[in-house]
Amino acid sequence: MAARRGRRSDPLAIALRYLASRSRSEAQIRQRLTSRGVSAEDVDAALERLRELGYVDDAEFAAAVIRSRTQGRARGLRLVEEELRAKGVSDDVATEALDHWYGDEVNVARPVAERQAARLHGFGFAEFRQRLGSFLVRRGFAHATAESLVTELWETYGVPD
Repeated sequence: MAARRGRRSDPLAIALRYLASRSRSEAQIRQRLTSRGVSAEDVDAALERLRELGYVDDAEFAAAVIRSRTQGRARGLRLVEEELRAKGVSDDVATEALDHWYGDEVNVARPVAERQAARLHGFGFAEFRQRLGSFLVRRGFAHATAESLVTELWETYGVPD
């Protein structure tokens, strides 16, 4: 029983259990360990070991988040950037990853905009523009991106007023 209790308070074991379900940023792991009462010295040692083992890499973490947010239910650059910051990824790492992995926002937004535009078939231009534009902006896409796609997709999915 004592050995088991010791593993539960071992910073590396705590971090590995936390990482078992999905990857995390260094800041998230640091916060988890600190909230469990682990000393700053032990947190640093555990993070160093996790880096050595390849379990913690904020650049790879950021790239994975970006890849996830640019597929399927895509998110705009603004929301992805905010999410990376909220997860504790440094500004430099986040900026570099976004520059490398995010791509052109219009191309990221187009598939999700097309799916939504197909649902709006039959609406007049004003309603189509308002609904599709608002949908894209809520997903974090820039207003310019939304306007560009509204105009582009109206040609395919819109009906003349």
